[in-house]
Amino acid sequence: MSKVHNNGQMPPAMERAEVLVDRLGVQLGHYLTIAGHQLRKAAALAREEAEDIWAEAQSIRRGEH
Repeated sequence: MSKVHNNGQMPPAMERAEVLVDRLGVQLGHYLTIAGHQLRKAAALAREEAEDIWAEAQSIRRGEH
């Protein structure tokens, strides 16, 4: 909520603070999007590696190695 003076205007410091908070929110959203993408990518690679290990273990178990 913004404090409004009697003349209907916000104090300049309040306006600057709101602009800074808005920018921070946009930047934070951007970085969280990137982090989420990197996390999904890392999880996919880990899953792929686990599947390879599982397949190799099954192959060894059947005596194919």
